[in-house]
Amino acid sequence: MVEQGGLEALSMNRLAEAVHYTPGALYRYFASKDALLAQLVVRILEDVRVTLAAALAALPPRATPLARVLALALGYRSFARREPQRFGLLAMTMAEPRVLIDQPAAEPVVTLMLAVMQPLGAALTAAAQARLLGPGDSAERTILVFALLQGVLPLHKQTRYAPRLLDVDHLLARGLRALLMGWGASARAVDTATRQLASVTDADADADAEKPPRTGAAS
Repeated sequence: MVEQGGLEALSMNRLAEAVHYTPGALYRYFASKDALLAQLVVRILEDVRVTLAAALAALPPRATPLARVLALALGYRSFARREPQRFGLLAMTMAEPRVLIDQPAAEPVVTLMLAVMQPLGAALTAAAQARLLGPGDSAERTILVFALLQGVLPLHKQTRYAPRLLDVDHLLARGLRALLMGWGASARAVDTATRQLASVTDADADADAEKPPRTGAAS
């Protein structure tokens, strides 16, 4: 419903009809539309957290904290590419100027959002401690990286109209580099982190290339 008609298209009565429940029966599971929307976002965030953990686990053992920052950012990019509808719902709830989820339904969403961003904050803190970044507020930096991702990733819908200008991967790489160097990282440190990340993405690409093609019957 949300994918086809936006958040306004979602109502408890319409949902109850679609899943063959009475509205009263549906309210036994979700006290309100806010509670339902909160659970949708929580499920999406749980999958984002799994994706980011996998991105970190794929890095080589000696990866620098800056490589961890880049891996987390590109892990989120991977989720957006793999799950465009679910990413769209997540982006929609954040971009909408109205408050879409009121208390107390919003509490688990906020708690999980902070947990999802914690590895990024930890990587930025470690980078500052290793003097790969200058001193600064890691929480603020985490929000700024996340804001960059949320601002750039939805642009993929317009890429076909201006492919050279709206190359999402290029914009993300340039934006992340600008942020890190603005916080004191050297070009050499960022390049090293980029190479460490590239070794992982190249290996993934080789693994995908070695997979046998799926037949029509298998699909």
